[in-house]
Amino acid sequence: MKFFRKTWVAAVLSLAMIVGAVAIGQFKGQGPAATSPKELGLDNTLSTSQYNQYIMDEAGALSSTEEERISLYNANWVQRYDSLIAVAVVNQVDGTVEDYAYDLGTRMELASADGVLVVDADSGNSYLAVGPDYPMSDSQITSYMSSYLYAYVMNQNYGDGILNLFQNINEYYVSEFGLGYLDNTNSAYSVAPSRALVGIVMLVAALLIVASLIDSIRYTTYRSRYFGVVNPPVMFRPILFWHAPGSFWYRRRWHRPPPPPPPGGPRGPGGGFGGFGGFSGPRGGGFSSGSRGGGFSSGPRGGGFGGSRGGGFGGGRGGGFGGGRGGGFSG
Repeated sequence: MKFFRKTWVAAVLSLAMIVGAVAIGQFKGQGPAATSPKELGLDNTLSTSQYNQYIMDEAGALSSTEEERISLYNANWVQRYDSLIAVAVVNQVDGTVEDYAYDLGTRMELASADGVLVVDADSGNSYLAVGPDYPMSDSQITSYMSSYLYAYVMNQNYGDGILNLFQNINEYYVSEFGLGYLDNTNSAYSVAPSRALVGIVMLVAALLIVASLIDSIRYTTYRSRYFGVVNPPVMFRPILFWHAPGSFWYRRRWHRPPPPPPPGGPRGPGGGFGGFGGFSGPRGGGFSSGSRGGGFSSGPRGGGFGGSRGGGFGGGRGGGFGGGRGGGFSG
């Protein structure tokens, strides 16, 4: 088509493709993965060494990589929400797994918004006991244990199961509370609006450049056709209003065009054209109001335990796991 052979049309299409590429690049940068390479705001730069004490792998079921990942989740959760979940994979629990989890939380001096996940490798029983200020309800804990851990425990794939549970709990935290107390403005996610604003500014600037170029090309054609005509049959109508007749832009371009070359005349030499070349100290509070939690079982679900129990495991979380709440499952 002759229309697409015109110089200004080719220029416009080329610039439009450039503008589109810039815009796509900017808006792609706003997706979750581009916002941060860290899974849902998970900060991989946080130190995890102080959280290793909240992992007890008596059964030897966790690899060093899995333990490091569990500690990374806890480092992020303490930094964001002042909460963590201790993990214990034991060979065999004496008594009920609920009571064992409760006693272990007490010894670790977990705080009121903390939890402790116990997996009994011998029986397959598991229980997540949490404090009275833990943000998930007992029914939610039961649902998460059933949906994200049960199948793994039944297959004795404990490490993957615990990480799957932690990943989904992390997604719950972020969806409900953003990045927590230390970042109430959700600054990790405000990167996207900032990039969007920059992208919009760049897009507007590029469109203005394209419009100005189109006006220049159209005006050059108009000037060469009607220069010297007292009353041109048509008026030049620019895209940008500040290019209208009478404007400085218009007047400084209104000069006599070069005469056309004589038809059939000799060409000049060369015959061509010019090219272009927080974790912040001891924990307050404790697991001190009624039993709560959740999980799954072949028998009755949930379950709790009560009573105020002492204990002083030096975890530095500053509180008793007394009468906490939780839930689990039995194999």
